[in-house]
Amino acid sequence: MRFYFIILLLVSCTNASFVRDDGEEEVIVWQKNRKLTWDDYQGKRQKRFAAASTVYSMYRNISKTPSGNIIATVKAYFYPKDSWKSNWIDDALLAHEQRHFDIVELYARKLRKQLSEIKVRNEDDAQQKLDSLHKIIDVEMDAFQDKYDDETNSSMAHDAQISWIKKIDAAIDSLSFYQNIEVKLKTAF
Repeated sequence: MRFYFIILLLVSCTNASFVRDDGEEEVIVWQKNRKLTWDDYQGKRQKRFAAASTVYSMYRNISKTPSGNIIATVKAYFYPKDSWKSNWIDDALLAHEQRHFDIVELYARKLRKQLSEIKVRNEDDAQQKLDSLHKIIDVEMDAFQDKYDDETNSSMAHDAQISWIKKIDAAIDSLSFYQNIEVKLKTAF
């Protein structure tokens, strides 16, 4: 599974609720009302100039229901044991890091939207199309993450950070129809 490492400069504290979602690794699945806390950053601090590092990915899977429907599952994951923080953290950095995780959800919703618009012949075809669409979305998401860091100076540019928070929140809300992690795929017979 491909991980994306985002270098952060600053990040608050609350209790975490972790899920062993894939049976192998503890993850936090993105939820609108569940924000990251500094306690979620449980990884070993790395020896490099950064205040924090957030590790995330987009989980995706194809399955078939007993009734024969083909379902695509797409989730935004945060990895607590791989994400770390230094001693130079604050609430502004945590808000910045939360938006990196929110961006993963934004692109998960974009992928779900694309999946809702395609037709598949069978599970194999669905998996191939999911993988193909994911590669494109992944490149777009990486570019968006980089632009976010550049324009906010990794949370140091306060006005830009406020603007990006609004922009990301509005983009997620605009795709609220695709908030369900599962998409029933249309079949072409």
